[in-house]
Amino acid sequence: DQQNQSSSDEPRQQLSGFSRMFVGLLEPLGLGMYHTSVDVGGFRYQFGSTLGITRTSSPIGGGDSAESRRYVPGNGQYRESIILGQTFCNQKEVNSIIQNLRESNFGGDNYHLAHRNCNHFSETFATALILGNELAEGGDTNVRLEKFPKWV
Repeated sequence: DQQNQSSSDEPRQQLSGFSRMFVGLLEPLGLGMYHTSVDVGGFRYQFGSTLGITRTSSPIGGGDSAESRRYVPGNGQYRESIILGQTFCNQKEVNSIIQNLRESNFGGDNYHLAHRNCNHFSETFATALILGNELAEGGDTNVRLEKFPKWV
């Protein structure tokens, strides 16, 4: 499993309003705004404001491709892939976790730039994949998240 970070360090004229001001404050400090996603089982999962959770194919071993960038914000730029660990969830269990996240806390209408964004999704999803049954009810046949990190 990998978490991918895309940095919005393309020219500031491509950003608008709040984003431009935010990046302008952070750039001198060497910081920026980041879009994250999680790769598992050959797919990249990410969360955005309109579509909610989306899935695309991911390059083997992480990285960037035209397909994997389909839902990345237009001003985003691939930065790096970080290995988070291994999951023992099969694709059916992953699909069940994603469906539960869509229905509970990560529908497109639940997006909030500061309080529920792609970074919150990536952390919650990665936690569910790594901890597996500690977040699930019903063992391997009925994966269902019962608790979320306190900030969700």
